[in-house]
Amino acid sequence: MNKLLEQGGTFEALRSRDFRWYWLGRVTSLAAFQMDGVAQGWLVYELTGSAVSLGWVSACRSISMLLFSLYGGVISDRVPKRDVLVWTRLARLLTHLAVAVLISTGSIRVWHLAVRSLLSGVFIAIVVPAERAIVPELVDRPVLLNAVSLTAIATGLMGILAAWVAGFTIEAIGVGGVYYAIVAFHVLTALVVAQLPSIVADRSAVNSVWADLVEGVRYVFRQRALVPLMALALAVVLFGRPYRTLMPKFAKDVMGFEAAGLGLLMAAPEVGSLVSSLAVASLGDFRGKGRLLLAAGVALGASLLLYAHVQTLALVLLFLALVGAASNISQVTSQTLVQSGSTDRFQGRVASLYMVLGGLTPLGTMPAGVIADRLGVPAAVGIEGVLLVLIFGGMVAWGARVRRME
Repeated sequence: MNKLLEQGGTFEALRSRDFRWYWLGRVTSLAAFQMDGVAQGWLVYELTGSAVSLGWVSACRSISMLLFSLYGGVISDRVPKRDVLVWTRLARLLTHLAVAVLISTGSIRVWHLAVRSLLSGVFIAIVVPAERAIVPELVDRPVLLNAVSLTAIATGLMGILAAWVAGFTIEAIGVGGVYYAIVAFHVLTALVVAQLPSIVADRSAVNSVWADLVEGVRYVFRQRALVPLMALALAVVLFGRPYRTLMPKFAKDVMGFEAAGLGLLMAAPEVGSLVSSLAVASLGDFRGKGRLLLAAGVALGASLLLYAHVQTLALVLLFLALVGAASNISQVTSQTLVQSGSTDRFQGRVASLYMVLGGLTPLGTMPAGVIADRLGVPAAVGIEGVLLVLIFGGMVAWGARVRRME
């Protein structure tokens, strides 16, 4: 165990007792999140049979994230981040419990899932800035990339296990059982993150919420290095994420799968994410993060294009794993560069602006859903893959500022 946690090792950040609690909380939280992704997608498609419905229900969450993310950043810079993590988890527990009861009583409708998606977006907008901003408080800056990578490892692990379990649970006992399991994970997460230290930022003056919000936006746009990173993150949101929203339709219409097959498909990118997270975590505080970010973006687009045009299961799973690996490397390097380039006082607000980009997901998922209904999922995903290759390839050629980022 000591060798695993030794200085400079793959698991270096876990030497911190507080980060270990944080990481465990992320594991249980991500289990709930991944199971929810499989259950909601399957349930919406079962009720409607429409890719557009998959898109607009998912868009409800993104819209509320867009509206409330900046306020979430202000909150995380004002109050103990641990408290934010606990109370938002308990609030999300109630929404999932309501859906579980509606399924059990046979009363569930698509609009119920849309409302839950809206509320989920609000809670995510509040909790994610706190989740990201608390990491620099738990580990030293040289260990930050390792800590972010280890968090991504948790994402990969739960993506593999939770998605697979959710798919088989749906076939074994029904989708309602998945939602009751999600409730249990929320309870466990709240208990774990309550063990984190309660740290309040040192504020010499307390401004209004609006003043803090505007100050955070101005800070980001004054940091010339942050703007291109935000732009590239937006490209991934618009063109690198919709394939997951369309996966229930791909599973049924292209592959002929039921729920267990959907779980297998959704787990495949997480295998790639897990492997890439272990690789990046072992690199330490290496130079050349900007070049790695751009290479990962090009690889993401190419992998999506390949995934969209094969139907052999082995190749589908392979290219989905490559999609997960490239997407994860892009996210880890981008988040590390953003956090390391921001001062402590603005960490929450910078993270919230990063979150706002996630709220723009409907600008990618809704057109993708329309294209998928008319031309098929492969056409929709293939177009997005080409766009990513062009955007990141253009930055490789002309984005010297990003290439030089260390």
